[in-house]
Amino acid sequence: MKELDYFAKQKEQYLDDLFELIRIPSITRDQKAVQEAANWLEKRLKDSADFVKQIPTQGNPVVIAEWKPQIIEISASKAPTTILFYGHYDVQPPDPLDKWHSPPFEPEIREGRIFARGVGDNKGQFFAHIAAIESVVKTEQLRTHVKLILDGEEELGSAHLDEAISKEIDFFRDVDLVVVSDGPADPTWKPTLEFGARGIVTIQLHLQTAKGDVHSGNFGGIQPNPVWDVITLLKTMRDDSGKCLIDGFYDDVFTPSEAAIKAVKNLNRDPEVYKEQLGISYFGEEQDQPLVHKLMFRPTFNIRGIGSGSVKEKARTVIPKEAYVEIDIRLVPNQEPEKIKQLFFNHIDRLKEENDQYKKILERCSFRSETSFYPMFTPIELPWTEKLERSIQNGYGEKPLLIPLAGGSLPLYSLYKATEKPMYIIPYAQPDEDNHAPNENLMVDWFYNGIKTSIYLLAELGRD
Repeated sequence: MKELDYFAKQKEQYLDDLFELIRIPSITRDQKAVQEAANWLEKRLKDSADFVKQIPTQGNPVVIAEWKPQIIEISASKAPTTILFYGHYDVQPPDPLDKWHSPPFEPEIREGRIFARGVGDNKGQFFAHIAAIESVVKTEQLRTHVKLILDGEEELGSAHLDEAISKEIDFFRDVDLVVVSDGPADPTWKPTLEFGARGIVTIQLHLQTAKGDVHSGNFGGIQPNPVWDVITLLKTMRDDSGKCLIDGFYDDVFTPSEAAIKAVKNLNRDPEVYKEQLGISYFGEEQDQPLVHKLMFRPTFNIRGIGSGSVKEKARTVIPKEAYVEIDIRLVPNQEPEKIKQLFFNHIDRLKEENDQYKKILERCSFRSETSFYPMFTPIELPWTEKLERSIQNGYGEKPLLIPLAGGSLPLYSLYKATEKPMYIIPYAQPDEDNHAPNENLMVDWFYNGIKTSIYLLAELGRD
């Protein structure tokens, strides 16, 4: 293939270009750096794209680009397939800096890995698509209609993605499928094709029971302890078997198809491997559900953090004045974030009515919900699956695992609303990419395999 030959000659240049992009510290809240990255991308994309535009928003800009087919078969009975690639160019803060072995925004290759903030999440992964598209375009082999959207606020929940899409809605109307490369591949180190992702709702509870911390002896037994009180509230929300007790929580949980259940069985997950990997001796959440169902097909009700008082070397014998609880709820297909939030607050209202003690506690509580993503799910039975499988197998040299639903969450619902087309996730980062952590990294071979996969995918879609 001419495009693969071109890529082979350009491999080092693509690495250099990626490094140049990584050196721009586009932390989401740093609008100046994010704008610099958007400008860099706009200029870089204009080298091969037929159309490039920055879409300004009330937050960070969104970048879109388009490549039109170069070869159209005269005998073709339908229009060329249109694929939309999604990525995000904003990155997490690099803290704690003292844990990095090299400066986070100075990419460095060590033992076959590129170490830098944003290399896996998500600059290296979406740049693999750009390199592949360019390799096909420069050799005049593009038979597919290609579009690209790069988000500047994914790490903060893509709050203004809807706004950007609405300004250019016609750009999304003819899309046939959406492909996202984000997150790590399967822990087995096999290439991975995912058919969706769980959604998420986050809720923060703040309980302030008094005006200040007090001596736990002098005022013990009089001043209420907010930690005990939030535990009292939380115990009404989950039972000892891991079931969420909020009325209606499971009402809309989807029933996986036969193909999805078959794909899960083919994964042949070993529970003991998970225990060893995580350093655990028992599993959490719903005890009556199979392991892999809990990972993919079931929602979760998670306490992601509690803050109150003082511990360890800063411990004091006090009754703290306040407590914070952070909750995240992972959603599966058919569950809607707004409905789940409402069910949560319905539960709170019922507690107030149930007895005076709950009412007294809740009158001192405040709540905030900041993040919510819809769950996304594409049926495995659709004909795109075979083309994607072949492309990944050609790119990585082995058949991919089919994951019906990824455990994490992505802001893909905005794209689904605009396109109403199937969405697929193909991670181009290895399982230990350490995204969001110090020493984030991307293996050079995985970056190159990602480019080859996208080249093969464009060829597959061009055969329609």
